[in-house]
Amino acid sequence: MQTTHLPGRGLVAAVISSLGIRHEGALGLVDTGLYLDLSRVLRNPADDPTMRFRTGLDDDVYAHVLKTPGALTLFNRTAVQLRALADEVPVGRLVRLTVVYQGGRHRSVAAAETVGRLVWEAWGGAYGVDIEHHHIDHPVLASSASA
Repeated sequence: MQTTHLPGRGLVAAVISSLGIRHEGALGLVDTGLYLDLSRVLRNPADDPTMRFRTGLDDDVYAHVLKTPGALTLFNRTAVQLRALADEVPVGRLVRLTVVYQGGRHRSVAAAETVGRLVWEAWGGAYGVDIEHHHIDHPVLASSASA
């Protein structure tokens, strides 16, 4: 697992997890809070042989995902929902978002990073945000069509 920590002046208030839902045990990692399933949206970097074995933390893969029509709208709306949820919980309680796609290396990683940064920026750094990538280091999965 890899974690991006966006520090705040206060406590960590949000944890965003990216998962590869086809990995064994992935469903057990789904936590309370919001859930974003990217199964039917966003460009697939793995379709490009130059990006297949890279991750959503690589600049070109990240940009590829964000260039998908509607991606930024989706991520902005998700960030607004996460902030609204945070407004409803007592200070010191975490809000959570789980972002999933098949393998957890490309799209879910880029989405989790983007939403995390949007939330952190909206809070002006008042609270920290942790972004956990549970399957980023796992092997690339065969496409579900051939699996």
